[in-house]
Amino acid sequence: MRRYDLMEQLQHSRQVKLDLSQIPWTIMDLLKGTGVAIGIFVIVVIAMAFGTIAIIGPDTLQGLDFNDFTEMFAILKSQGVLNAWLILLFAVMVLGEGAMPLSAWLFSARKYRCGWRSLGFRRFDLKRGLLLAAAIVGAGLLIGLLYEYLMEHAFNQTPSDMYTAFTDSGLGMATLAITAVLVAPLAEEVFFRGFLFPAIGRRYGLGWGVVVSGALFSIAHLGSGGLVPAFILGILLAWLYWKTGSLWPCILTHFAYNSLVLIFMVI
Repeated sequence: MRRYDLMEQLQHSRQVKLDLSQIPWTIMDLLKGTGVAIGIFVIVVIAMAFGTIAIIGPDTLQGLDFNDFTEMFAILKSQGVLNAWLILLFAVMVLGEGAMPLSAWLFSARKYRCGWRSLGFRRFDLKRGLLLAAAIVGAGLLIGLLYEYLMEHAFNQTPSDMYTAFTDSGLGMATLAITAVLVAPLAEEVFFRGFLFPAIGRRYGLGWGVVVSGALFSIAHLGSGGLVPAFILGILLAWLYWKTGSLWPCILTHFAYNSLVLIFMVI
């Protein structure tokens, strides 16, 4: 097997832009990695279902409305099982998120022995990276607010109460904060930007890599109700990775964006 030692090529210099020609993994590796990630996700969702039945009980479960999280949390709290269910949910969310960097590593860094640097963990121009990250965070928040306003006033679609229900509980708030602010930025950036985007971009061109990876990122966030903002944010993050040659600015951007969204929900 040919060895792609990207670390030796880049360790003495800061890469200004991502060089897609250096990416060794293929579309087939991408498909295999995605399949592994989805497979693990399905397994943990099934485990979540059985765990929920064991904790809540089939009788209580039948009376829950999963479209009304506020009422659902109130029922679980009255039954004294809310905290146990939130702990289970936290474990499932961490495992589900963790499946992404694991599958990315298996079919890139491990398979081609090129190290984590090949997935984007490289040095970058700090000032330039932070300025671009701040601009994307601001743009992402503005787009999200405009989208929410449009959905509510033009299409009469009220936002989901899921996040509000989480923030009303101390353990729920901790679950949301750890997974959304700490785990998700690292796991999702490794998978969508570090793994998917370069492989698609190398095979079909930079434009397709940016758009397709952004689309897949938005699909993964379908349950959050912000399909369009997630798509645009995914595009901006892929562009940021290409522009800086490092995944760190993307992780920082994702972290800052999720943190600010969470703060806005709380206040």
